[in-house]
Amino acid sequence: MSFGVLGFYPGKDELVFEQSISLLVEDLKPVMQWADSNDHIGADFRLSAKQVLEIERLASLVLPQGLDLYLTSYD
Repeated sequence: MSFGVLGFYPGKDELVFEQSISLLVEDLKPVMQWADSNDHIGADFRLSAKQVLEIERLASLVLPQGLDLYLTSYD
């Protein structure tokens, strides 16, 4: 399973940012407050400012500001 962060301008549906991240389900479970290792399947998750900061720290990257960011998963 791979994860990525998607970014949209607030109030818009057009994807303007996409970044793969090298984190595992186990890395993201506490950040996303998933109870089960399968909680990520079939949904994109809007990221809070706190979650963005933690994902940046874990993945050693900087995500853009001013966008609505979502965590997504894919095979």
